[in-house]
Amino acid sequence: MKRNIIRTTEWKKLYPIKKGIIVSVWLFAVIILYAGFRGLIEDHDLKTIVVIILDGAILVKSFRPVKNYLFTRYHCVPVFNQIFTKKELEELFEGEVFRKMTGSMENPLNSPDLLESENWFCIHGKFISKNMTIIGRAWVAASLNNRDITSVKIFYMTGQYLEVKAGYSWKVSTIQSFNRLLWEKYQIIPVKVFSRDYERISTILKNTYDRMKTEKDLCEKEFVRYLLEDGADSKALFWSEIPGFQLPGENK
Repeated sequence: MKRNIIRTTEWKKLYPIKKGIIVSVWLFAVIILYAGFRGLIEDHDLKTIVVIILDGAILVKSFRPVKNYLFTRYHCVPVFNQIFTKKELEELFEGEVFRKMTGSMENPLNSPDLLESENWFCIHGKFISKNMTIIGRAWVAASLNNRDITSVKIFYMTGQYLEVKAGYSWKVSTIQSFNRLLWEKYQIIPVKVFSRDYERISTILKNTYDRMKTEKDLCEKEFVRYLLEDGADSKALFWSEIPGFQLPGENK
């Protein structure tokens, strides 16, 4: 029996268990609401009214996020889980063999949660397409518990922005090696993009993506599948559309 890498990763990251816990908590809140109405009919207590209002507000406000989380296909494949069915996602990973990403002699890497196959990176249990990534860079950011963690910030050809947290802080040498490898080996530009520029770059990439899709006369799913397989050949076109954008090694 073939090992399903994304299904295995989904379980390793406990997403099915998290879904079960969320459903249980939400249903428990529904039971509390029902019990509150029963109690209100019997004793007309003011405290019961307060409980009903608060519990009802929580249920209404949480309904959409809970629904989205529960019905998300394979959380470990962000962006593409909104386009493809579960079966199609599994097919995308057929034949992909993942190994630890060691880098090169000049740029060695030593991160146990950094894997790669021919067409994908796997960063702390999140799968990232190599061919569709235009911009990518590892950063260090502070977490809520005041612990530095490394994030890899990604811009896809679709214009979608994605931040993948590595779960812990990489060494400075690892971050530098990873960023250099992104360009030298994978033709992914490790440029710094500040938050004020996110929308501008996303819009440019999305417009380029939409224009290419129209020119090739493909539907969304067909075009994304095409880019997943052959997107590396189209990267130069996306780079050229960003005003003032400078490729690594180019003179100012």
